[in-house]
Amino acid sequence: MGRVRQGKVREGGPGSKLETVKKKGKKGKEKRKEKKEEKKEEKKEEKKEEKKDKEGGRKKNKEEKGK
Repeated sequence: MGRVRQGKVREGGPGSKLETVKKKGKKGKEKRKEKKEEKKEEKKEEKKEEKKDKEGGRKKNKEEKGK
């Protein structure tokens, strides 16, 4: 029997005992990507709201001038 190197077992490389353990959490790159997407969606919603406000304001002004 060969010597058991504990360092190799704990590393989690291919063929180690830890290979099947689930990864916890997300990596930084994935987190940043998700945050970026959320910000984009928020900006789109804000723009839509602003556009609605502007359109409503213009209509009101036209109605007032017409009177």
